[in-house]
Amino acid sequence: MRIAPFLLPTLAATLLAQAPSPSPAPALKWRGSLWASAVTQNRDTADGSMVFRPMDAGQGQFTLDGLMLGVDATLGSGWSAKATLLAGQAGKVVQSTTGDTGTITPVEAMLVWTGERDTFRVGRMITFIGMEFLDGAQDVAASRGLLFSFVDPFGQVGINWHHAFSPAWSADLWAFSGEDRTRDNNHGKTVGLGLTYNHAGSPDNFLSLHAYSGSEQDGFGSAANTGAEGRKRERVCLMGQWVAGATTFQWEASLGRESFAAGSILGATAPVTATWRGYGFICKREILPSVSLFARVEWLSDDLGVRLSADPTIREGLGLAGPIAYAGRMGADLQAQGISLGVEKKHGPAFARLELRQDRLNRDLTDVQGGTFRESVSGTLSLGASF
Repeated sequence: MRIAPFLLPTLAATLLAQAPSPSPAPALKWRGSLWASAVTQNRDTADGSMVFRPMDAGQGQFTLDGLMLGVDATLGSGWSAKATLLAGQAGKVVQSTTGDTGTITPVEAMLVWTGERDTFRVGRMITFIGMEFLDGAQDVAASRGLLFSFVDPFGQVGINWHHAFSPAWSADLWAFSGEDRTRDNNHGKTVGLGLTYNHAGSPDNFLSLHAYSGSEQDGFGSAANTGAEGRKRERVCLMGQWVAGATTFQWEASLGRESFAAGSILGATAPVTATWRGYGFICKREILPSVSLFARVEWLSDDLGVRLSADPTIREGLGLAGPIAYAGRMGADLQAQGISLGVEKKHGPAFARLELRQDRLNRDLTDVQGGTFRESVSGTLSLGASF
């Protein structure tokens, strides 16, 4: 059958209209930051680690603390994807908490759906709690504080639902496979609730209360304890920020407890619950264009030493450095305080920070020469930029 020539354009137009249109390529937005530091301390330890600063590489070193590279992809219909890699010393520390090795870790890898008032995330995400950031370029101080180093988690794998009731009030719901876990090592899940108030809808002035509860297990593979009956951890964190002209205030109050079997705590004859309480305050004041002074004050109470024993020198001081991997010690009753003072000079997205810091513990520690001490003083020069 022959088709009239004048029908061909009409037929072609009809077929083209019926054919599916190609999907637009995702819109990509790249981001990143890097920061490095030179650190010195007045205490030398047997293993070369920095007392009260377990995230630092060691005494008298200039170290690439972190290199963070990320990409955000807009997929359409409210969907997007977010991925971030962290390398350097910080990446090495985060990897070790998940039972992995190496210096590169995917701290974010998630799908995100955003609606008018709701945001849904699924995948690996950076923790929502604490007054310091995993991205050191966003921090105020040059060093990592006691709460960031010993109390707050780095992240989790799971789901998060965020709902905004109004520009000022919002809430969050979480369910994930334990703090700092990239894979499940027990049958339980950690759940969390959050409530946030943003004064006048401002993202800079807020108060946020978060609570988590769930099963937490040490070990992976054959070394992991199985079942939801494993160690239970509960935490509450109240944090906030207020910007008043040239001055920024940040604060955090963290309370937590976790249960341990008798064999996990030195001196325990029955199952025991460890508790900790931490409080921190940061103030930053711009005194000249691009020049600011900052101060940080922290206090951490750790009744069984299960938090502060992440520091090798403190662990040695508690008598936990033997062949049995005890998590803490009965009667430890540790009290740690930290004070930091410093100055920051910014040049566009780049910064230089110089900090003097003093830390103190209510228990004798031993240096490499065998001398005892309870306090340490350290100096930090931090350089970095965001891009």
